Amino acid sequence: MLKLYNTLTRKKESFKPLNPGEVKIYTCGPTVYNYAHIGNLSAYLFSDLLKRYLRYSGYKVIDVMNVTDVDDKTIKASQANNQPLREYTTFFIKELLEDFKKLNIQTPRVLCRATDHIKEMIGLVKKLVENNIAYVADDGSVYYKISKFGEYGKFARLKKDELKNEASGRVSNDEYKKDEAVDFVLWKKRSEKDGPVFWDSPFGQGRPGWHIECSAMSMNYLGDTFDIHTGGMDLIFPHHQNEIAQSEGATGKRFVRYWLHRGFLKIDSEKMSKSLGNIYILKEVLEKVPDPLAFRYLVVTSNYRLGLNFTFKSLKMASISVSRFQNTIKRLTEIKDGNENSAVDKKPESVEKIIKKSENNFKKYMDDNLNASKAIADLFDFSKKVNSLIDRNQIDASKAKLILEYFKRVNEVWGFLKFEEEKIDADLEKEIKALIKKRDEFRSQNDWDKADKIRDQLVRMGVEIKDSDNGTKWEYRGNNK
Repeated sequence: MLKLYNTLTRKKESFKPLNPGEVKIYTCGPTVYNYAHIGNLSAYLFSDLLKRYLRYSGYKVIDVMNVTDVDDKTIKASQANNQPLREYTTFFIKELLEDFKKLNIQTPRVLCRATDHIKEMIGLVKKLVENNIAYVADDGSVYYKISKFGEYGKFARLKKDELKNEASGRVSNDEYKKDEAVDFVLWKKRSEKDGPVFWDSPFGQGRPGWHIECSAMSMNYLGDTFDIHTGGMDLIFPHHQNEIAQSEGATGKRFVRYWLHRGFLKIDSEKMSKSLGNIYILKEVLEKVPDPLAFRYLVVTSNYRLGLNFTFKSLKMASISVSRFQNTIKRLTEIKDGNENSAVDKKPESVEKIIKKSENNFKKYMDDNLNASKAIADLFDFSKKVNSLIDRNQIDASKAKLILEYFKRVNEVWGFLKFEEEKIDADLEKEIKALIKKRDEFRSQNDWDKADKIRDQLVRMGVEIKDSDNGTKWEYRGNNK
């Protein structure tokens, strides 16, 4: 049985959905004022892995992800670029979906924009005011009164003496300091600095606060109570704590049954920050290691709760690991009838048996709170056994087909393997070969600067270069520009 670590209870629990055979999941999506960075993408990769494994386990998955296209950041950025808010944020939503495509992240069934759900947000704020858990302040905005919600702070493990129960302790910003447990804004009164970004409401013209958006959209599509809510650990407080307070304050029902949070992604053991200049977007990563599925591999095979220390060295190692699996798959596809050598003295373990053992291990490890590191280690062991059997000509075409079918089954969860070669047209292949020949000439002349410039050009084209004593080998991984 699947067990998941629930942030709500701080322990591993057996997973039982509200409706047998069906799982409803909400993922906190990005604020689209800029490109998604790899920390954002790691959280979406985790959510994708979870949903893929639930589907593999036989569940019907109803998944929703929001896009925050109105808040302090999006308004400020759109104004700085002299663009209407909708036009500005639409560009970054398209870029996000391009990143999803490259990383093989399955697009959620529902991808909802905050600005398309203002009516639902106003309705939720109105209900909270009617329940006397929210109030219209003297500044004209509507705030949530945390003193009215008895369990406020419990989810985030805040101490009662850390809470400011007076209405004077308020924040009107969408995001605020992690130690500010104060009344927070639900509806922001129209401001000159917001320009034309406002809507009519019973409380006056204005716009929603960030926290109310997720409560309104998740319950609109998934109901007052649903199964799983995912996000990064940085969202536990204040965002997810506030979601719980808003939703349960309005309905009187438990909001979410299982909360799953991905750990932080660090860069060379440092926290990502503008001051350190270590915030990477996917495009920048692919300039150094052109295969986006290597990044997928690096993230989904790590312990999701512990997070990940990203380095380009680890990414290159991930690329090598993916290549090893791809090499096994390639060898299997090349096996023809009559390859099996029955005259070998040592009788090999049956292919059916090693497949069954590996798949049982896969289920066992993934059922244990998505223990991907153990699951992928077992798949490596399986791949080594397969290669050994191929080396000894003990796999025929029918057995190769069984193994490939197994790889395809588990790849429905992993999502980093390919079973068809990347197509390349003749003109592009000719251009690549010409560049490699020119690079080899510069290398032979010890002109490393020019050789490196050609290598960088090839990487941008999606070509992976491998130098060896026997010459330069290359593989086309697709253009990721």
